[in-house]
Amino acid sequence: MPNYGFTKQKLSMLDACSPVDVSKQTMAILEPHLLLSKEEQKEFAEAVVSWSEKNAGIKPTHHVYARLLHAYCLFMAEDYDAALPLLNEVEEQLKDLGDFDSAMLCHLFRGSIYRTNGNFDLALHSLLASEAQFSNAPLYIHPHLAALINIAGIYLDTQHYDEAIAPYKKAIELATPGKRYYWIIYALTGLGKVYVASNDLPAAEESFQKALDAAELFEQPNAVANALGEKGNYYFNTGNLTEAEALTKKALDIREQHNYPGGAITNCIRLGEIYIRQDRFDEARAILEKGLVLATKLGVKLKMYQVHALLSELFERKNDLSTSLTHFKIYNNLREQVQREDSARNIKNSKTVFEAEKTREENAIIKKQKEVIEKKNIELQETIDKLTRARIGKKAKAITLVIAIGLFLVEDFILHSALTLANTDNYFISIVIKIVIIFSLSPINKAIEGYLLKKVMQEKKHVLV
Repeated sequence: MPNYGFTKQKLSMLDACSPVDVSKQTMAILEPHLLLSKEEQKEFAEAVVSWSEKNAGIKPTHHVYARLLHAYCLFMAEDYDAALPLLNEVEEQLKDLGDFDSAMLCHLFRGSIYRTNGNFDLALHSLLASEAQFSNAPLYIHPHLAALINIAGIYLDTQHYDEAIAPYKKAIELATPGKRYYWIIYALTGLGKVYVASNDLPAAEESFQKALDAAELFEQPNAVANALGEKGNYYFNTGNLTEAEALTKKALDIREQHNYPGGAITNCIRLGEIYIRQDRFDEARAILEKGLVLATKLGVKLKMYQVHALLSELFERKNDLSTSLTHFKIYNNLREQVQREDSARNIKNSKTVFEAEKTREENAIIKKQKEVIEKKNIELQETIDKLTRARIGKKAKAITLVIAIGLFLVEDFILHSALTLANTDNYFISIVIKIVIIFSLSPINKAIEGYLLKKVMQEKKHVLV
């Protein structure tokens, strides 16, 4: 199974490869990187930055792909303020290299960021463009799957359930031959949610079970826990609390064993809801307080206020109204804090997206202007060259004319000398000599023109130096 050592090895191979293979080697890093822990991803990002600095000015092609990996690491670390402007720069550099497939990765990452920020229109525009590009690029199966899953996720989030089914199924079809379980699980879980929303419960249960089967084949603890939790949620929402409890407990055990506190809090909250519905108040209180300790330790206010809301409900049902009111006040206070923080974050995200798109538009305008200027410069240079050649041609013809006049002035001397050397006064020989003199004028003119042109070019080169 891919791990940090494997990913670092891929980075070393990328450093040693030729510029022709650098794109392929870069792609080999993205997929295993997904399975690194947050600490490993952070350490890998530091290694990428160091590698990027090392290649600056030495290996220009490698440096561009190092910057792409750096942008990807920033994206994975959710540092979107730093990721977006870097993605814009790298995209243009990759286009200049002629690698339009890798340039489209920037579209994919940007679309994923926009989706996270809730800007579905811009996200869908970027993701559909990247999905179309990757459909014709077999090397880019991993980002193609990411694009499909994100597109389907947007349709699911916006309740366009019929439109979500096709990209999820296409992702499963594409991921199955290579046993890309990470994406298979994602797609099957998404399909399950679509079928639940569409009230097709048998299809939903089948999808969640297939996701769990794939997770067990994958043998990645967090994936198994997620699949167990999703199927547990399905049973909870359909009223099968016994199955929901069993699956959620299994998920919680895995997350506690492998130190996944965020997911463990979610499992504690779900178990608390199950126990409250079953009037198992003591068990509900114990598991909710356990979740509250974890949430407080991580500072996750969203989960904290969810726990306090359930504790308030629990004590209300136990007719302990004073304690219920205390938890309700804490819940209400925490929820207001979360809403204020979400509002501030949304404003910041909107500003980030606006600035990123503005920069892209400005870059596109500058690039277009640069292309126009370059085209005009070429046309101007061609005009100058034509004028220079015309001027040189006139000068060469003038010089040739002078030479021709000179030759005709000394024609009698040349004929006399030639006939004396030939020891004859044959009329036809004198005609031949005259013809030779006439036809020699054209090569003389070309030679003079070439010499003058060469002289002008040397003078220009000297001025530039």
